[in-house]
Amino acid sequence: MTRKEKKTFADDRTAAFFVIDTELEVWGTNSGLSDKKVTLEVTSFDLHSDWTNQWSKEVVLAQNASTELYEGELPGQPRRHTGSDIPKAIIVSSRLLDKTGVVLGRHCNWYDPGLFYAPILSTPTCRPEPFKYIRFPCSSDVGLKVIVCADGNSVLLSTNKPIKGLILDVDGQDVRWSDQALDLVPGDPQTVKAEGLNGREVQVRYLGDGTT
Repeated sequence: MTRKEKKTFADDRTAAFFVIDTELEVWGTNSGLSDKKVTLEVTSFDLHSDWTNQWSKEVVLAQNASTELYEGELPGQPRRHTGSDIPKAIIVSSRLLDKTGVVLGRHCNWYDPGLFYAPILSTPTCRPEPFKYIRFPCSSDVGLKVIVCADGNSVLLSTNKPIKGLILDVDGQDVRWSDQALDLVPGDPQTVKAEGLNGREVQVRYLGDGTT
């Protein structure tokens, strides 16, 4: 996924009057040798409120190719009329699901052009996903749940707010994790296999949790 800002001028005689729209693009890749019909599910979150937006549609991933699945406006991002208008911190999560509902792939886009405005700059810079400028929610508001499953060697993760770069750790003997540095969003719990965990307590950290 990627998002772009589109500036449209009122006419071709002045650069003083314009509008800025934020557009979202979603692509999918199929390395197989036959087309694959899947469901694209896209959910947007406002990092600083309870606003969400979700939509889905049936799409076809062309064989051995990348396919554009969506191009259009970014839900929740108002049209801006000046370069100094700060956009909302909208986080976008997308998933591809097969006909049985199994998640084939997921991606989370945290790019926030409004956070490009450093105090010493009058115009936005062009750095992708500048996480150091993001004002993350307080950890007490995130609602992260980390549950060691009954088998003792897998962990169920869920959250009430989007989380960036979740790292799992444990004291003592090393564990082989099936995934690390996860992006986690509400409504999309993830299970991580943890070979060698043996029911031990799991420690977590993530960007903006206040530990660094």
